[in-house]
Amino acid sequence: MWTDAAADPPRCTGSGTPGAPAAMLPDGFPDGRALCSTCLRFVRLDDDGLLVEHDTSDPAESDADLARRRTWFNTHAG
Repeated sequence: MWTDAAADPPRCTGSGTPGAPAAMLPDGFPDGRALCSTCLRFVRLDDDGLLVEHDTSDPAESDADLARRRTWFNTHAG
């Protein structure tokens, strides 16, 4: 049985790594955020071009944002 004690911490290990703004969709998504290669989320960059601290998932992510992320991967990942 899975327990929280055995779970990985929610903080993504990609936090603090260098990033660059990802290519945009016509509607502007992902709004200047970078793609984290560890958790595959779009994350803001700090003033030094590093990914801000973030968790590996966002339970508050809306269905609309999920659809935009899916469209981004279908358009730009290859």
